[in-house]
Amino acid sequence: MMVSGWSEYTSRRSYQIGEYISHQGDPGIEMYIVEKGSVAIIREEAGKPPFPLSSHSAGAMIGEIGLLQHAPRSASIIATEPTDILVLSRDDFWYLFRSDYGFQETVLNTIIDRLLSADVSRVEASLSEHRLYERLGALSEENRALAELMQLRQETIHFIVHDLRNPLNMIMMALSILEMPGSDVNERASFMDMAKGGVQRMLVLIDSLLDVERLESGDAQLEMAPLKPTALLTSMVESLRPLARSREVRLETVIAENLPTIIADAQRLERVLANLIDNAVKFTPRDGLVTVSSQADTDGNLVVAVNDTGPGIPPEQREHLFERFAQTETGRKGKGFGLGLAFSRIVIEGHRGTIRA
Repeated sequence: MMVSGWSEYTSRRSYQIGEYISHQGDPGIEMYIVEKGSVAIIREEAGKPPFPLSSHSAGAMIGEIGLLQHAPRSASIIATEPTDILVLSRDDFWYLFRSDYGFQETVLNTIIDRLLSADVSRVEASLSEHRLYERLGALSEENRALAELMQLRQETIHFIVHDLRNPLNMIMMALSILEMPGSDVNERASFMDMAKGGVQRMLVLIDSLLDVERLESGDAQLEMAPLKPTALLTSMVESLRPLARSREVRLETVIAENLPTIIADAQRLERVLANLIDNAVKFTPRDGLVTVSSQADTDGNLVVAVNDTGPGIPPEQREHLFERFAQTETGRKGKGFGLGLAFSRIVIEGHRGTIRA
């Protein structure tokens, strides 16, 4: 998100480290955009230490949900370094949203882009250690084994750092404030609790990494229930259409009538579809086409295909495409570590299905 595009609509406020931008329970009458610096989102409950939810840096939009729903703040916002905030009131927001098409596009694309790229699922940030030992067992030469070990170790560290960065930022912010002279006992106790909350958040994240291993090993069960695929496919395509539009790519559907009801884990299938469509849109050039189609085969199974007019995948690379950390030469130029398709394979095979390029 480009912060400069918001300056004509907003006013600017500045905050120092540890200063509250808004408190939990405050009315949601303003929306904030971080122009410079960073902030932490904190949940506070009586009798419990503050619980860090996330941190945001320049470009982040905060508080738009409370503003749209006329709801009070569900968490507090604290500056974790000297920070400039762009502020837009509810009245100004609705006036601009109803009258300014450019403002509408900016708001909608910002929200959609944040939801799609906000966090690589912890389910995907998974089995690095498990795969490491599995691959090492298959290597026949000591040098190859060492090279593979170092590569997987580095990639694993990237994922762990990504997920643990938010609570670590919170702990560092709290400890920095504790080192500042002049704070009273109550204030020091509050920030010490905040640091403890960050540690607890890290433990929760580590536990979530183990959940992925249980998913692949079969210890974690899929949440199976009857599902109408037409509604699922239509919903996912519509949710990703603004992303395609922002990249000037057409996104179309060809959905057969009377698709069979399936027994499936809707949430995980949504993630699989999001991975496939997002990849297709990402690697399709401007004015290209991505088509999501579905039909029932002769055995009554559901078949879904995502086709695009992008560069394609060389035949020699397709065999390993769904392995963890695998990327095509084109994919190496983009963002990500190659876990999305590996996760998709785990989920589809868990449904006793197949996935291929």
